Amino acid sequence: MPDMVKVRTALFSVSDRSGLSELAGVVRSFGADLLASGGTFSALREAGVEAKSIQDELKLPTSLDGRVKTLHAPLHAAILAKATDSHMAELRAMGVRPLDMVVCNFYPFREAAEDPSATEEELVEKIDIGGPTMVRGASKNFDRVLVVPSPGLYAEVIAELRRHEGATTREFRRAMAAEAFSITASYDSLVSGRLRPTRSELPARLTVSASKYKDAKYGENPGQKAVIYSIDGWKTMADWRQLAGDVLSFNNLLDIGGAYEMVEGYDEWPAVATVKHGQISGFALGPTVAEAYRLAHSCDPEADFGGTVVSNRAVDAQAAKLIGRNEGTDDGSVYTEIVIAPAFSDEAVSILESKQKKKIRVIQADSRPDYPYDIKVIEGAVLVQDAADYRRKLDATLLTFPTKAKPDRDALTKLLAAWEVVRRVQSNGIVIADGSVEGGRLVAFWTLGVGSFRKRNGAVKIALDNAGERARGAVCASDGFFPFRDSVDLLAVAGVSSVIQPGGSANDSASIHACDEHGMAMVFTQTRAFKH
Repeated sequence: MPDMVKVRTALFSVSDRSGLSELAGVVRSFGADLLASGGTFSALREAGVEAKSIQDELKLPTSLDGRVKTLHAPLHAAILAKATDSHMAELRAMGVRPLDMVVCNFYPFREAAEDPSATEEELVEKIDIGGPTMVRGASKNFDRVLVVPSPGLYAEVIAELRRHEGATTREFRRAMAAEAFSITASYDSLVSGRLRPTRSELPARLTVSASKYKDAKYGENPGQKAVIYSIDGWKTMADWRQLAGDVLSFNNLLDIGGAYEMVEGYDEWPAVATVKHGQISGFALGPTVAEAYRLAHSCDPEADFGGTVVSNRAVDAQAAKLIGRNEGTDDGSVYTEIVIAPAFSDEAVSILESKQKKKIRVIQADSRPDYPYDIKVIEGAVLVQDAADYRRKLDATLLTFPTKAKPDRDALTKLLAAWEVVRRVQSNGIVIADGSVEGGRLVAFWTLGVGSFRKRNGAVKIALDNAGERARGAVCASDGFFPFRDSVDLLAVAGVSSVIQPGGSANDSASIHACDEHGMAMVFTQTRAFKH
């Protein structure tokens, strides 16, 4: 076949030596000569694989304390030379033979970046220059050269060499070149991201590299394929462990990622949220995870069927026994898809694993994702903003109190708690809630109704419909201002005592007047909390 190239001379230069001796042994078994740089040469000799030093073979000097080992013209000429008579003649004149295969992976920059004790000098020293240069050159010349940029590809390469008795097809070399350019792009993206100041402005150019984490069971619907990728070099939800349950689908992964942030920032209390299709169906703070779950689930038990439970504290046996059942009913009365927590007791895992045909997906989210941007791709355009930080609370000094009635200390405490929940509700968001306050401190807090709709008054109606008679004496939070007084009127009829909202509408005076008519207190935050 005209596109077939026999591997006669191969270069090995790797930092990660996983599988090195096996691949080198296979290449050598087909009669190829092996050249290797520095530590790779020593590793091959220790493994009993015959090889020559590239530095000795091409008389390449090592300089600048080892910073320059492979950045020399003869080596790159051997990689980049085309299979033309003129190029081969030039190589002969240089005393260099062509390289048909380059096996190379890079200094472990990612590992250094993830080490909190690493200094900037140590991080910079892990930026590989020679390796990516060799890989890019070999990739560009895939017509003649096979590039192997990762130990994860060794099995495919070995199979290809055995299939063609030490040769490779152009199609295979092209595929490896594409993979190599993906790896070099990822490496550069990782370096760029880590050298950029964390709190800088949004960058003029944003590069995002992500590696495949796992196949999803299916996409939004069973006919759609789906994969989850993890952004390279950052802590992501891919670091979390599934302790039990069925294979995750695309929708499960969306629910897991969306639910996690629902309980962020509540360091003082056990917090539990029940979530359905990315929306809060119930939220509570309580003295224990079990009590917080009971309060959250009681908000809208019907909505929790097929939903997700997320806790900011370890789930113990007491909580595990409650999850997935309505009060006063047999276990398993509420089908639960996913339970997420930073930790689970062994007994809790056993209890959850035994429920609902062993399908409950138990996810241990024991590390906080730290990627700083929120990225959305819409019709080929990329929208980027700072990731929402739910640990940062509302600045209470911004509050204003425009109505005649003012919330007392206990009511204001509950209003502020409701505001933190409505920040996590998709716009237009409304939360009806209540709580227990002692000495100005929140002891427990729970939602009674959560609404989201195209119109503000529609969201109010949904939340009130769920709250029912429980709304009497409760508080309300709205993520955006009230454009008309109708929402206030609805809340007043239901018996809601006080409202917190951003303010800022041209029609604020109508809402204030309505509150005054009904004897309700209203608080303005001076900041909105939209979530789309």
